[in-house]
Amino acid sequence: MTTTIPLLASGAHLVGSVPLASAETVFRTIAAEIGDRVRRIPDGETGPRSDWIVWQLPVFTTPRHLEVVPPGPNSWRPLPRVRLADDARPESVTFGALGYADSALSSYRVFARLKRDGVVPVACRFQVCLPTPLAPISAFVVPEHQRVLEPIYEEQLLHELRLILQDIPHDQLAIQWDTNFEFGMLEGVFPVWFDDVKGGILERLLRLSRHVPPDVQLGYHFCYGDVQHRHFKEPADASKLVDVANALGASLGRPLNWVHLPVPRERLDETYYAPMRELRLRSETELYLGLVHHTDGAEGTRRRIEIARRFVSGFGVATECGWGRRPPDTIAALLRIHAAVSAPIAPAGGPRRRFEWPSGFARVPDQDWTLQPVDTFGLRYDTVENHGWYRNLDPTVEDLARHLADGDLLIDYSGGTGILLDRLNLRIFDRQVGTLIVDSSPKFLRVALDKFGDEERVAFRLLRWLKEEKRLELLDEVVGPELVARKADAIASTNAIHLYRDLPETLASWARVLRPGGRVFVQSGNIRNPQARPSEWILDETVWAIHEVATGLVRNDPRYAAYRPLLDDEPRMRAHVAYRDQVFLPVRPLDHYLRCLEEAGLSVEAVTARSIEAQVGHWFEFLSAYHEAVLGWLGTSVKVDGKAPSREAVTDRLALIRHAMDTLFGGREAFRCCWTYINCVRP
Repeated sequence: MTTTIPLLASGAHLVGSVPLASAETVFRTIAAEIGDRVRRIPDGETGPRSDWIVWQLPVFTTPRHLEVVPPGPNSWRPLPRVRLADDARPESVTFGALGYADSALSSYRVFARLKRDGVVPVACRFQVCLPTPLAPISAFVVPEHQRVLEPIYEEQLLHELRLILQDIPHDQLAIQWDTNFEFGMLEGVFPVWFDDVKGGILERLLRLSRHVPPDVQLGYHFCYGDVQHRHFKEPADASKLVDVANALGASLGRPLNWVHLPVPRERLDETYYAPMRELRLRSETELYLGLVHHTDGAEGTRRRIEIARRFVSGFGVATECGWGRRPPDTIAALLRIHAAVSAPIAPAGGPRRRFEWPSGFARVPDQDWTLQPVDTFGLRYDTVENHGWYRNLDPTVEDLARHLADGDLLIDYSGGTGILLDRLNLRIFDRQVGTLIVDSSPKFLRVALDKFGDEERVAFRLLRWLKEEKRLELLDEVVGPELVARKADAIASTNAIHLYRDLPETLASWARVLRPGGRVFVQSGNIRNPQARPSEWILDETVWAIHEVATGLVRNDPRYAAYRPLLDDEPRMRAHVAYRDQVFLPVRPLDHYLRCLEEAGLSVEAVTARSIEAQVGHWFEFLSAYHEAVLGWLGTSVKVDGKAPSREAVTDRLALIRHAMDTLFGGREAFRCCWTYINCVRP
């Protein structure tokens, strides 16, 4: 007796919505159940997004130039619509934030963390599902005003897409256009405001997709609707789906990574599938057929797979539409069906090169600082990674992601509490890269040890102050002979190079530890770069300006009258300014750093300047941690006066710093800074 083993589909695809509690629950559930079968995972469109585009209705009812009217007799659903007010012009209409970008960025942070922790498979991308503008325009705008409001909404949706592309790494991202109303128009169900229905639809789909860069995956979900689990029209066959898929595949001018075609549950006849014989997709395009239906389970799905295979091969499976309107208790069964009828996707690439520390190297040195309790100042400093200007790290993270490979060693010089490593871990996930955090602050390193001490690929070294020689230890002196012999593949120095007093010696020690061909990535917001725009600040120079504004406020504002005599003690004021300049060093020009790097034997490959926005409130929080260096002369200072300030003086000092900042920036919430990025290689 022989047993027939059913042929399995090539993986699975999720259309978008999943009715679970949160994006994290969706990611964990999908990864656990069918993670080996999917190339992309959406966030499930949980919460208010669960009913596809209905959550966009307030976007249309809010603008004051649009009037809300009752649903029409042939409306998509019995929801209100809007029309242009009688006295309004189309150009006066503006749509606010749609929410797609905010949702995507929030979900991606969860996705990246779970991928870093090994929950989400390393090869999976984050899938963002967007409706084409035709859908909400058709659903929520009266027919006579759809033509004039479509381009306004489309521009806002493309703005949301740009925000997504700006903040999510392209090699982790996939964009899906949900194409629903288009097929309603092709079937004559919905009104159309352009003459050539098929031509107009294709022109719009192509125009939208050309805004997606080639390094971001792109796909389409074709749909015939799912209102109360019914189509807006039962299609005669798949011919219209095939026509649109072929036209897109031939005309995009960039890779089309996947296409999803729905298959009605009742279609067990060859008539529906026969047009699929005419599919002309390129080799890089994955085809997914919506063959999975909960109501007839794996057996019904296998029957549809068998019929489809008579006309097309090499496809994966999916449901017809998203699951957002489905009872949550059906999700487990749906996932079991996907698993039963599809085969795992073979992982890409060959064996990976493991990272290992050299024999005899201790990840955590046997030093006193490792045994100290975590310092509150170190913990407070660690929160600065949430400040907006720390987006200055993103270009360095991207550079590191491009160059670091399995088995490589990165030295995070002046790595502090591990702020760069936090971000890098969310970018390169489980890539087998070792990181050595080196810093001169035992308080900061202690926080880093608390965060990363259990990670075998992270090590720590303290640069100690050598009193007799009046200098910090050099890199090759602290890493040990094992690591000097092994060599590092990359060194990163973020927001710190301007602090190195013995810069030539420091850079020379980098070169001694770096392998030939190894790379150095330096960035700082405190380099005087000739590429900077006139309106951009050097971050630490704001401290000088705050001092000047603050002295004027003390002399002229009665709230600070008690501190005026302090300004007349010139020797004491000079001592405080000198201490400030030890903490916030005078800014040096770009050429100084380039010359020192070249003299150390490092070849400068690229220098760029970027404009970074800093929130005044965030910068105030940062400076509050260093208030003694910023305005230590108000009250007393341990460093200069040998006496701690009173609680009242600290309160007044912080109030004056904030008052000076508000005066300096004219009450604005943000200011622009120039960050400099220097990339080098050891020849």
